[in-house]
Amino acid sequence: MIDAARNAFDADRVLLRPRVMTRKFARSGQMIDCLRRELLYSEKRARDFMFAATAQILCDGAPMIVSRLTRDATALARDLAVEAGFDFANWQTVGKAALRAMLAAGALLTPSGDPILPGVKAMAMDVGSLRDGFRDLTESFLLEFLIARLGDVTVRDHTALAHALFRQFDPSVSMHEQEDRVAILLAGMSDRVELLGQTYSVRGGGRA
Repeated sequence: MIDAARNAFDADRVLLRPRVMTRKFARSGQMIDCLRRELLYSEKRARDFMFAATAQILCDGAPMIVSRLTRDATALARDLAVEAGFDFANWQTVGKAALRAMLAAGALLTPSGDPILPGVKAMAMDVGSLRDGFRDLTESFLLEFLIARLGDVTVRDHTALAHALFRQFDPSVSMHEQEDRVAILLAGMSDRVELLGQTYSVRGGGRA
């Protein structure tokens, strides 16, 4: 009888695991779709190449308008990825999404050091430099956007957030590290994100 009960428990556990994973991926898929609808979604490794390319261009050259920076950074990110052996095809979409997120996060600065604000004029504004900590700033914006737009992100969603924002499809990258990244960014947003029970909320509605 004990063996039968143990076998039944093991069978239930095996059946439960795929259902749990399916729910997690469904939740992260919902988050990705939310970002895609606003042209904000980019895979983590491609986004990192865009960050590196944008920083290199602004460090090495003269100021340029956001529209041109988007094109040049996308081309350079593609080259950097090829050199690193990273196979990726959808650079045009990722380039636009990454720069759009950086713009929305206030990470792009004019030659005089003022943040470039989103709007009709933004793509024609000269970019002189990037704000210090622009990577954290941009990814914090993406996290804040999801919290504000979805309205039901809870403490149970850290894994789904990590999948949506930081998954690299690389088995050598620990999922725990990606979940830690979510926790660290949330901690840095404590001045504008609060926890109401188990649900995160952006004070004032956020930038969604």
